[in-house]
Amino acid sequence: MWEIIVALILIFIVIPYIGMAFVMPPIVFNLVLKRRHEDNWSRNHPSDLKNEEMLAMWDQSLSFRKQNDQYGSEIETTTSDGLHLKGLYYDFGSKTAVIIVPGRPESCIYSLHYAYPYKDKGINVCVIDTRAHGLSEGKYSGCAYAEKEDILAFAKTLHEKGIEKIILHGICVGSGAIAFVLGNPHPSYIKGAVTDGLFHDFYSTMKRRIRRNHGIVYPTIFLFRHKIKKLYGVDIKKEGAFTLAQNFDVPFLMLASKKDIFSISKETAFLFALNGSKEKEMVWFEEGAHSHLRITDHPRYDEAVYRLIDKVESL
Repeated sequence: MWEIIVALILIFIVIPYIGMAFVMPPIVFNLVLKRRHEDNWSRNHPSDLKNEEMLAMWDQSLSFRKQNDQYGSEIETTTSDGLHLKGLYYDFGSKTAVIIVPGRPESCIYSLHYAYPYKDKGINVCVIDTRAHGLSEGKYSGCAYAEKEDILAFAKTLHEKGIEKIILHGICVGSGAIAFVLGNPHPSYIKGAVTDGLFHDFYSTMKRRIRRNHGIVYPTIFLFRHKIKKLYGVDIKKEGAFTLAQNFDVPFLMLASKKDIFSISKETAFLFALNGSKEKEMVWFEEGAHSHLRITDHPRYDEAVYRLIDKVESL
């Protein structure tokens, strides 16, 4: 009898789990970080067509684009590692511009949802397709680390156009990329930053995503760590916002939800305490999913951004 029970456990539980543990990790890695076809992570639609908030954000983005079409044009740049990137630039006549850096897997169109408060203040707006997104080149998402090169390339291009002050506004991975920019030596024309959903480190937040969306965390997260280090030379468990925040030196606004299940509140509070900026502000939202803060309460979101803009413009 015991032999039969053990055999059944092996057949129906142990062997399938071991099989999944070896088969699933590369599948999940490619599903999460690899651009698989042209319409994947494109400018044609948001990443989740079933999410009502994302669809509402997308509609607002399209409205911004339509209302400001006469100010907009394509912008292009090339990164230090040789990727040709594209975005959209809205010139409202200012010498200050914001670069809005989307999260994985969204394009520059989606980012226009966050452009409204900057337009209200007359600030030029640059929304970008990060590597492997939209019309930009690339095969893999950069896990926040590689996107720092995307930000620096667009910032340099804007500065060469006559922009004197640049604000960085990031969402999720875009926030992580800003941490890598500002946590290291950076151009003096980068004057301020807004992060929405900044995570402690990519390893921890990816573990939460894998557990929620794909089930088998181990050894999947080990494969992520190994392959990302091979791709970009960064250890996602040992390097991240938590190793960089003390070096932040520009006016800094951190936006976060107490209900964020990926960038959890206790880690966000820890990052804010580490933040080395002399002018920093933390704004908590009682409601809102990860990266869905503005659609939850856009007046409060925009007011916080206005304050950051005022600080930068006073410099």
